[in-house]
Amino acid sequence: MAVLGVAGVLVAGTVALGHLDGSDSASPIAVPPVAALVDENGVPILSLPAPDPVEERKDTVGECRADRGNQKTGAGVIAAFNFAYYNQRNGEAARALATPTSTVQPGPELQRFIDAVPLGTNYCQKITALSDGVYLVDLSVMRPGQPVERGTQTVTTAHLDGRWYVDAFT
Repeated sequence: MAVLGVAGVLVAGTVALGHLDGSDSASPIAVPPVAALVDENGVPILSLPAPDPVEERKDTVGECRADRGNQKTGAGVIAAFNFAYYNQRNGEAARALATPTSTVQPGPELQRFIDAVPLGTNYCQKITALSDGVYLVDLSVMRPGQPVERGTQTVTTAHLDGRWYVDAFT
């Protein structure tokens, strides 16, 4: 409805200007109005240029993150292990992400360590590849009401049967 009102003002203005231009012509010069595209509700549709594409960053080296992780990469399984440990607080889930011959403690023993971590503890990690399957992990742990604890570990991972697992923490 508003579009019709705007179009009517444009036509009336064009006719009025035709009378004011001093011409003696009895018939005003009518300029057809530019039709604005509208949607089904009568709202004008803007014709804007497409935005410039934004490159998605794939390199997160140097960022302290607390992702869910996965078993698709060595860095992914380290993230998944820490997610199971700190977010899920589940020793069995964390142990399931380690190789059978890993130096990682059995699930029940891991659970005792997890239970000693206060609820509300957060973490983030910076994972840097050192060589194939070997990573430097800078882990920051934030316990409620305490200063941030930082530690650095070298984590070795292994690719078995199409999945990555943590193998050793040193």
